[in-house]
Amino acid sequence: MRTKLTAGLLAVATLAGAAIAGQPLASGAAPKASAPSKVYVIHGLPLDDKGTKVDVYAGAAGGAVGDAGLLADDFTFKHVAGPVSLAPASYTVYIAAPTADDDGKLSASEVIFSKTLDVPSGKNLSAIASFDGSGKPTINVFNNSTTKAPAGGGRVSIRHAANAPAVNVDLGYYPWNRTFSFFNRRYGPAENGQQADVTTMAGRYDVVVHVAGSGARVAAVPRLRVAANQLTAVYAVGTPGSNFGFIIQRINL
Repeated sequence: MRTKLTAGLLAVATLAGAAIAGQPLASGAAPKASAPSKVYVIHGLPLDDKGTKVDVYAGAAGGAVGDAGLLADDFTFKHVAGPVSLAPASYTVYIAAPTADDDGKLSASEVIFSKTLDVPSGKNLSAIASFDGSGKPTINVFNNSTTKAPAGGGRVSIRHAANAPAVNVDLGYYPWNRTFSFFNRRYGPAENGQQADVTTMAGRYDVVVHVAGSGARVAAVPRLRVAANQLTAVYAVGTPGSNFGFIIQRINL
C-alpha cells in the first residue's frame, strides 16, 4: 500500500504542478520557490461494520475523474498511510468503492464522495476521511506541529473528526489524576475539524471526551502513552452511541 500511495501521490503532484506551470506569470513577476508538504492519509470513516474498505484516488483540481491516480487500494478503517511529499497545489481527493481499481481507472459511478483540498507550502499535514458534525462524509485536514519538545516532553494533539457536537477533552496524568484533580486539565470546546495541541511531559494519560453542552461523557482512552520527542495525535471518529472510537497516530519530532 505504501508503494501505491507514494507513486500515486507523486503522479498527482506532477499533474497538478504541470497545470500550474502552464499559467502565465504577471508582468515583471519572478517564479517563487515553494517547498512541498508532507501529507499523511488516514481512514476514519466507519461506513459499515466490515472494515470499511475503500479505494482512495486524487487528481489535479478541475481535472477529469478518470485522470485521478490511485493512492490507496483496499484502505481499511483506522489505518494510516504516508507521509508523502506533495507540491503546493489544489487536489481533488476521491473516496471510492473498493472495487474501483479493478479496471485501473476511476469512474464517476464508483465515487462515494470527493473533496477539493489546497495543499500549502512546507507543512506537515494529516488528511483524514471522516464524518462532519452532521454525519456527512468529509475530509478534515489537521496540522502536525513537529517542532522539538523540551527534554523529557512530548506533544498531544486531540482532533475532532466525529459526527458529534462540540466536545471538551480532559487530559489527566496517570495515575495521579485519579487521586488529585490538579493532575487533570480540560481543553475545549472543540468543533468538528478543530484540534487542541498540548506540549507536556512524557508518560501515561487518561483522555476523556465530554459533550461540551451537556457534559455527558462520550468515550475515553485510558492510559494513553505519550512518548518523549513524539507527537501523539488522537482522532475522535464515528458517531456516539454507534461506532464512535479513536485513531492514534504517532509522528517523531
